[in-house]
Amino acid sequence: MLDKHGHPLMPCHPARARELLTKGRAVVARHAPFTVRIKDRTHAASEIEGVQLRIDPGSRGTGIAVTDTKEETAQDGTTVTVRRGLISLELQHRGDQIHRAMAQRAGYRRRRRSANCRYRAPRSANRTRPKGWLPPSLRHRVDTTLSVARRLCQYAPVTEIHIERVAFDTHAVSAGKNLTAAERQNGTLAGTEIREYLLTKWGRACAYCGVTGVPLNIEHIRPCSHGGSNRISNLTLACIP
Repeated sequence: MLDKHGHPLMPCHPARARELLTKGRAVVARHAPFTVRIKDRTHAASEIEGVQLRIDPGSRGTGIAVTDTKEETAQDGTTVTVRRGLISLELQHRGDQIHRAMAQRAGYRRRRRSANCRYRAPRSANRTRPKGWLPPSLRHRVDTTLSVARRLCQYAPVTEIHIERVAFDTHAVSAGKNLTAAERQNGTLAGTEIREYLLTKWGRACAYCGVTGVPLNIEHIRPCSHGGSNRISNLTLACIP
Protein backbone atom coordinates (compact mmCIF):
# COMPACT_ATOMS: atom_id res chain seq x y z
CA MET A 1 0.00 0.00 0.00
CA LEU A 2 1.29 3.46 -0.95
CA ASP A 3 0.34 6.94 0.24
CA LYS A 4 -0.88 9.72 -2.03
CA HIS A 5 2.70 10.67 -2.94
CA GLY A 6 3.80 7.10 -3.70
CA HIS A 7 5.71 6.43 -0.46
CA PRO A 8 5.40 2.88 0.98
CA LEU A 9 2.95 2.16 3.79
CA MET A 10 2.24 -1.06 5.67
CA PRO A 11 0.90 -4.03 3.63
CA CYS A 12 -2.82 -4.58 4.16
CA HIS A 13 -5.24 -7.49 3.90
CA PRO A 14 -6.89 -8.08 0.49
CA ALA A 15 -10.28 -7.35 2.07
CA ARG A 16 -8.98 -3.97 3.28
CA ALA A 17 -7.63 -3.15 -0.18
CA ARG A 18 -10.97 -4.16 -1.74
CA GLU A 19 -12.82 -1.89 0.68
CA LEU A 20 -10.57 1.08 -0.11
CA LEU A 21 -11.04 0.56 -3.85
CA THR A 22 -14.83 0.25 -3.51
CA LYS A 23 -15.12 3.49 -1.51
CA GLY A 24 -12.90 5.33 -4.00
CA ARG A 25 -10.22 6.08 -1.44
CA ALA A 26 -7.52 4.17 -3.35
CA VAL A 27 -6.49 3.34 -6.90
CA VAL A 28 -4.51 0.43 -8.31
CA ALA A 29 -0.82 1.34 -8.68
CA ARG A 30 0.55 -2.04 -9.81
CA HIS A 31 -0.85 -5.50 -10.48
CA ALA A 32 2.20 -7.68 -9.70
CA PRO A 33 2.65 -7.47 -6.81
CA PHE A 34 -0.81 -5.99 -6.33
CA THR A 35 -0.33 -2.49 -4.93
CA VAL A 36 -2.87 0.22 -4.19
CA ARG A 37 -2.25 3.93 -3.61
CA ILE A 38 -4.36 5.78 -1.04
CA LYS A 39 -5.57 9.15 -2.27
CA ASP A 40 -6.39 10.80 1.08
CA ARG A 41 -3.39 9.94 3.30
CA THR A 42 0.15 11.26 3.41
CA HIS A 43 3.30 9.59 4.65
CA ALA A 44 3.68 12.06 7.54
CA ALA A 45 0.14 11.45 8.78
CA SER A 46 0.59 7.64 8.87
CA GLU A 47 2.00 5.57 11.70
CA ILE A 48 4.48 3.09 10.20
CA GLU A 49 6.26 0.46 12.28
CA GLY A 50 8.29 -1.15 9.50
CA VAL A 51 8.58 -4.72 8.21
CA GLN A 52 11.37 -7.24 7.64
CA LEU A 53 12.45 -8.71 4.32
CA ARG A 54 13.69 -12.30 4.60
CA ILE A 55 15.58 -14.02 1.76
CA ASP A 56 16.38 -17.73 1.58
CA PRO A 57 18.68 -18.15 -1.47
CA GLY A 58 18.94 -21.45 -3.35
CA SER A 59 20.46 -22.83 -6.53
CA ARG A 60 17.14 -23.49 -8.29
CA GLY A 61 14.82 -21.13 -6.42
CA THR A 62 14.93 -18.36 -3.85
CA GLY A 63 12.27 -17.86 -1.20
CA ILE A 64 11.38 -14.28 -0.28
CA ALA A 65 9.01 -13.22 2.50
CA VAL A 66 7.93 -9.96 4.10
CA THR A 67 7.11 -10.26 7.82
CA ASP A 68 6.28 -8.01 10.75
CA THR A 69 6.62 -8.51 14.49
CA LYS A 70 4.19 -7.53 17.21
CA GLU A 71 4.24 -7.71 20.99
CA GLU A 72 1.28 -9.67 22.36
CA THR A 73 0.29 -10.71 25.85
CA ALA A 74 -0.06 -14.44 26.44
CA GLN A 75 -2.63 -16.09 28.70
CA ASP A 76 -0.15 -16.28 31.58
CA GLY A 77 0.48 -12.53 31.39
CA THR A 78 3.90 -12.70 29.72
CA THR A 79 4.75 -10.64 26.67
CA VAL A 80 5.71 -12.61 23.59
CA THR A 81 6.89 -11.52 20.17
CA VAL A 82 4.74 -12.82 17.32
CA ARG A 83 6.00 -12.86 13.76
CA ARG A 84 3.43 -12.69 11.00
CA GLY A 85 3.97 -13.34 7.29
CA LEU A 86 2.56 -10.65 5.01
CA ILE A 87 3.95 -11.51 1.57
CA SER A 88 5.65 -14.72 0.43
CA LEU A 89 6.90 -15.67 -3.02
CA GLU A 90 9.31 -18.08 -4.69
CA LEU A 91 11.67 -16.90 -7.39
CA GLN A 92 12.53 -19.64 -9.90
CA HIS A 93 16.00 -19.26 -11.44
CA ARG A 94 16.99 -20.05 -15.03
CA GLY A 95 20.49 -21.30 -14.29
CA ASP A 96 20.09 -24.54 -16.26
CA GLN A 97 18.67 -22.73 -19.28
CA ILE A 98 21.51 -20.20 -19.25
CA HIS A 99 24.11 -22.99 -18.97
CA ARG A 100 22.62 -24.83 -21.96
CA ALA A 101 22.45 -21.61 -23.97
CA MET A 102 26.10 -20.82 -23.23
CA ALA A 103 27.14 -24.33 -24.25
CA GLN A 104 25.13 -24.03 -27.47
CA ARG A 105 26.72 -20.67 -28.27
CA ALA A 106 30.18 -22.13 -27.67
CA GLY A 107 29.35 -24.94 -30.10
CA TYR A 108 28.26 -22.46 -32.76
CA ARG A 109 31.47 -20.46 -32.37
CA ARG A 110 33.62 -23.57 -32.44
CA ARG A 111 31.94 -24.79 -35.62
CA ARG A 112 32.23 -21.38 -37.30
CA ARG A 113 35.92 -21.14 -36.46
CA SER A 114 36.70 -24.66 -37.68
CA ALA A 115 34.67 -24.25 -40.90
CA ASN A 116 35.77 -20.77 -41.98
CA CYS A 117 39.16 -20.29 -40.34
CA ARG A 118 40.82 -23.70 -40.30
CA TYR A 119 44.26 -22.13 -40.29
CA ARG A 120 43.60 -20.21 -37.08
CA ALA A 121 44.44 -21.88 -33.79
CA PRO A 122 41.78 -21.85 -31.05
CA ARG A 123 42.17 -18.92 -28.64
CA SER A 124 40.02 -19.87 -25.70
CA ALA A 125 42.23 -18.28 -23.03
CA ASN A 126 42.61 -14.80 -24.55
CA ARG A 127 39.54 -13.25 -22.92
CA THR A 128 40.18 -11.39 -19.68
CA ARG A 129 37.58 -11.28 -16.92
CA PRO A 130 36.99 -8.06 -15.01
CA LYS A 131 37.20 -7.84 -11.25
CA GLY A 132 34.09 -9.19 -9.58
CA TRP A 133 33.14 -11.35 -12.58
CA LEU A 134 30.53 -14.04 -11.94
CA PRO A 135 29.32 -16.84 -14.23
CA PRO A 136 26.20 -15.83 -16.19
CA SER A 137 23.98 -18.32 -14.35
CA LEU A 138 25.13 -17.02 -10.95
CA ARG A 139 24.94 -13.39 -12.09
CA HIS A 140 21.34 -14.00 -13.18
CA ARG A 141 20.52 -15.42 -9.75
CA VAL A 142 22.01 -12.41 -7.93
CA ASP A 143 20.49 -9.79 -10.23
CA THR A 144 16.96 -11.21 -10.17
CA THR A 145 17.00 -11.57 -6.38
CA LEU A 146 18.21 -7.99 -5.94
CA SER A 147 15.62 -6.73 -8.43
CA VAL A 148 12.74 -8.34 -6.53
CA ALA A 149 14.14 -7.15 -3.19
CA ARG A 150 14.41 -3.56 -4.42
CA ARG A 151 10.87 -3.71 -5.78
CA LEU A 152 9.48 -4.94 -2.47
CA CYS A 153 11.38 -2.18 -0.66
CA GLN A 154 9.54 0.34 -2.85
CA TYR A 155 6.11 -1.05 -1.94
CA ALA A 156 6.64 -1.79 1.77
CA PRO A 157 8.49 0.07 4.58
CA VAL A 158 11.34 -2.43 4.88
CA THR A 159 13.59 -1.63 7.85
CA GLU A 160 15.52 -4.92 8.10
CA ILE A 161 16.79 -7.46 5.57
CA HIS A 162 17.65 -10.98 6.74
CA ILE A 163 19.49 -13.41 4.44
CA GLU A 164 19.74 -17.07 5.41
CA ARG A 165 23.23 -18.42 4.85
CA VAL A 166 23.28 -22.03 6.03
CA ALA A 167 25.28 -24.97 4.68
CA PHE A 168 24.46 -28.49 5.88
CA ASP A 169 27.20 -31.12 6.02
CA THR A 170 25.07 -34.25 5.58
CA HIS A 171 28.08 -36.57 5.93
CA ALA A 172 29.00 -35.06 9.31
CA VAL A 173 25.36 -35.07 10.42
CA SER A 174 24.99 -38.79 9.63
CA ALA A 175 28.27 -39.56 11.42
CA GLY A 176 27.34 -37.44 14.43
CA LYS A 177 30.71 -35.69 14.71
CA ASN A 178 33.10 -33.37 12.91
CA LEU A 179 35.01 -35.25 10.22
CA THR A 180 38.63 -34.89 9.16
CA ALA A 181 39.81 -34.89 5.55
CA ALA A 182 40.62 -38.62 5.66
CA GLU A 183 37.29 -39.51 7.27
CA ARG A 184 35.34 -37.63 4.60
CA GLN A 185 36.79 -39.93 1.93
CA ASN A 186 35.56 -43.04 3.74
CA GLY A 187 31.83 -42.81 3.22
CA THR A 188 29.23 -45.55 3.18
CA LEU A 189 30.28 -46.63 -0.34
CA ALA A 190 34.04 -46.48 0.21
CA GLY A 191 35.81 -49.32 -1.62
CA THR A 192 32.67 -50.24 -3.60
CA GLU A 193 32.39 -49.88 -7.35
CA ILE A 194 29.23 -48.22 -8.63
CA ARG A 195 28.35 -51.03 -11.05
CA GLU A 196 28.73 -53.77 -8.44
CA TYR A 197 26.68 -51.77 -5.96
CA LEU A 198 23.88 -51.27 -8.50
CA LEU A 199 23.93 -54.94 -9.52
CA THR A 200 23.46 -55.95 -5.91
CA LYS A 201 20.82 -53.30 -5.27
CA TRP A 202 18.67 -54.14 -8.31
CA GLY A 203 19.18 -57.91 -8.16
CA ARG A 204 21.22 -58.05 -11.42
CA ALA A 205 18.04 -57.43 -13.41
CA CYS A 206 16.72 -54.66 -15.63
CA ALA A 207 14.74 -52.14 -13.58
CA TYR A 208 12.19 -51.74 -16.41
CA CYS A 209 11.45 -55.22 -17.76
CA GLY A 210 13.11 -57.43 -15.11
CA VAL A 211 15.18 -59.46 -17.58
CA THR A 212 18.34 -61.13 -16.27
CA GLY A 213 21.40 -62.70 -17.87
CA VAL A 214 21.85 -59.91 -20.43
CA PRO A 215 24.25 -56.94 -20.57
CA LEU A 216 23.00 -54.12 -18.35
CA ASN A 217 23.84 -50.44 -18.71
CA ILE A 218 23.90 -47.78 -16.01
CA GLU A 219 21.10 -45.29 -16.61
CA HIS A 220 19.93 -42.10 -14.95
CA ILE A 221 16.42 -42.31 -13.50
CA ARG A 222 15.98 -38.58 -13.99
CA PRO A 223 17.89 -37.58 -17.14
CA CYS A 224 20.79 -35.16 -16.85
CA SER A 225 19.09 -32.95 -19.45
CA HIS A 226 16.20 -32.49 -16.99
CA GLY A 227 18.41 -31.70 -14.01
CA GLY A 228 19.29 -35.23 -12.88
CA SER A 229 22.49 -35.84 -10.92
CA ASN A 230 25.11 -38.60 -10.88
CA ARG A 231 24.26 -39.69 -7.34
CA ILE A 232 23.73 -43.33 -6.53
CA SER A 233 20.06 -42.66 -5.74
CA ASN A 234 19.54 -41.43 -9.33
CA LEU A 235 21.22 -44.41 -11.04
CA THR A 236 19.68 -47.70 -12.08
CA LEU A 237 20.27 -50.63 -14.45
CA ALA A 238 18.60 -51.12 -17.83
CA CYS A 239 19.01 -53.57 -20.68
CA ILE A 240 19.73 -52.34 -24.19
CA PRO A 241 16.16 -52.71 -25.61
